[in-house]
Amino acid sequence: MYCLTCTIAGDQHEIADAIGYGYDAGGCVEEAAAAGRIKLIFYFADKDNADNAASSLKEMLSVDDAAIEFVDDKQDWNAKWRESMEPAQIAEGVWVSPTWLEPPPEGRKAWIKIEPKMAFGTGHHETTRLAAKMLISRKNEVAGKNVLDIGTGSGILCFVADYAGAGSALGVEIDEDCRENLAENLRDNPPRRDGAIEFLIGTLDAVNADAGAGTNTDKIFDVVIMNMLSTESSPLLGQIRAMTKKGALLIWSGILAGEKDEVINTAGKFGFRIDNQQTENEWWCGAFLRD
Repeated sequence: MYCLTCTIAGDQHEIADAIGYGYDAGGCVEEAAAAGRIKLIFYFADKDNADNAASSLKEMLSVDDAAIEFVDDKQDWNAKWRESMEPAQIAEGVWVSPTWLEPPPEGRKAWIKIEPKMAFGTGHHETTRLAAKMLISRKNEVAGKNVLDIGTGSGILCFVADYAGAGSALGVEIDEDCRENLAENLRDNPPRRDGAIEFLIGTLDAVNADAGAGTNTDKIFDVVIMNMLSTESSPLLGQIRAMTKKGALLIWSGILAGEKDEVINTAGKFGFRIDNQQTENEWWCGAFLRD
């Protein structure tokens, strides 16, 4: 495992998080630093991702003290995470936390149990909350439908889709290191009796290859979710159009508010028109319908 350590100004926190997680950071521990600054420690399974994150931090935020070191195991990370973990409410009455940290029972409608083992998606980031809220708010369009979650991470948005009544949810994740965590989270969050949840390690090409291979995978989807940086998600729009039905719903999160006009314009070129949008702090999420 590789640790990337740097210090940032407080108002750079959300962008720094997006950069780190955009390069598949497994998690991040933050500590107070001098002069009101914040020390961030990102954890990566791959050194190239750590190097790329360091370069982006320097380019986008002028971070000049990023340091990368190899650590032998995840024990220190797991201990620090458990110390700082709190339940996260991602929508009204919908909570996310590990099995060993039960959220408040008052007003609770659902408890999604996510074990924080080197996979982004514990409900503590704005982009996850925005996507979850948008998904639940469109539950009439989700109920009974086939849902695809691209870059599923911990699988959290597949579990939200199941809560919203999806007929099936397929989470696709390119990071092999997420496989074990996804299996654990699926064990702790079995789908509804009339629902189905599957996870696939690979690219969108793997979805096409796997379709019809004796699973519930269907390469034509009614709903697609992307909670990814625009640099990673925009290039997928052509494939997404080919994998969706007319009138399909696309929920696109992971977008900085300053990028929304560009994202809306790009989506329009592929036949996705904006239908609704939400923001939280510096982050934006849009709901699009396919022409």
